Amino acid sequence: MMRELSLEEAKPIWDGFVPDKQVWTDDWDIRVALCKAYDYKPLILYDGKNFFPLQYEPENCFYTIIGGTTNERNYITFDPEFMKSTKEIPDNIYFDFLVDKFDGCIESACPQFFIDLTRVDDIDQYIERFSKKHKKNFMRAIKQFGDYRFVKQGNLKELADLSILMFKEKSDFLSEDRACYDILDRDKRTEYWSILKDDRPVMIIQYFFYNRTMSVCVWGVDERYGDTLKVAVKEGIALAKSRGCTRIDYAPTYSSWKFFYRLDTAPLWRYKRGNIPDSVEATEYGVPASETKRASEGD
Repeated sequence: MMRELSLEEAKPIWDGFVPDKQVWTDDWDIRVALCKAYDYKPLILYDGKNFFPLQYEPENCFYTIIGGTTNERNYITFDPEFMKSTKEIPDNIYFDFLVDKFDGCIESACPQFFIDLTRVDDIDQYIERFSKKHKKNFMRAIKQFGDYRFVKQGNLKELADLSILMFKEKSDFLSEDRACYDILDRDKRTEYWSILKDDRPVMIIQYFFYNRTMSVCVWGVDERYGDTLKVAVKEGIALAKSRGCTRIDYAPTYSSWKFFYRLDTAPLWRYKRGNIPDSVEATEYGVPASETKRASEGD
């Protein structure tokens, strides 16, 4: 029989199901902080085998995994067959991302994006996956970027100012979507690194180091320097390798550069149960079919 757990009781159970933590939302305390930041009500159910760490989102009238759509991954903490017969869990459930597919899942709009550093030692080895033309253009752009310094420097306000300058009203820092960055800002595992030209930051990046993964959480960039992202990928690989990381995580959100730079990908799956409104499916979030086709055909 299912019983409801407190957030404190649920933590060791979560840790048992997710012992190999990688991305920042694998941390239970961060998930709880996200739940509280949006004022959602947690509902943690457990029967000794099946674990449902849920939160209720009143604006959508459904339950999702605690942490909501901000989560980069969710995990199977229950028997999928159990879901088909039990009457002890809510009807309307939306699991935005799942690592493993089971019956009833559909492929998510976006895959995971990352760099597997077990097969990459530096930027030269990484760009071997590019076409000859792309490889040449990439390295030429870095050379033309000129002198710069990549240093551990910056803060969230400075990053936000750059983001707002570039994206204006579309910046996450002008909406409630910034809650996760504020939570990470207070975590000792978070670091800010800057690309400086003439001692002025042209890009500030928020990284999160968790075990052997370096997550690239958010950045702000001076749009006058169009090749800054190429420099950031190069320096990011070097930084992660220097910390003994085996993976750089770039979050499961679509951006055309992630395909163009040939990041590693892995499928994510989506599960819907009950009455889920169409409005939660953000069409601009998915990978365009033309992008998938272009990626499969090469540069």
